[in-house]
Amino acid sequence: MRKKREKGPRNLIRKWVITIGGFVVMQIVFILTDGTFLEANSKKLGDVACNIVDSEFYYDWLILYVSPFFNIITLLAVLHIIFHGTKDLVRISIPKRSSN
Repeated sequence: MRKKREKGPRNLIRKWVITIGGFVVMQIVFILTDGTFLEANSKKLGDVACNIVDSEFYYDWLILYVSPFFNIITLLAVLHIIFHGTKDLVRISIPKRSSN
């Protein structure tokens, strides 16, 4: 039989350990491959990504790596973490209604 997925703080901790662990591993891979022949081809980014890379905000705030591909992926990962962190904080702070 299939186990029921447990809910609550234990599942939330597991989710955050996986999320932060994946982000750290991703950053380590980016640091090791940035500026080498292993980095992704930035010429195939597309129109939206090229517009982001060419913006003034990008050059002022988002220059972490040489490769624009790594910078965009890092930006998306940080936005993902912020969005889910806010969602989980709201979910924890609002008490559940009783079904009485």
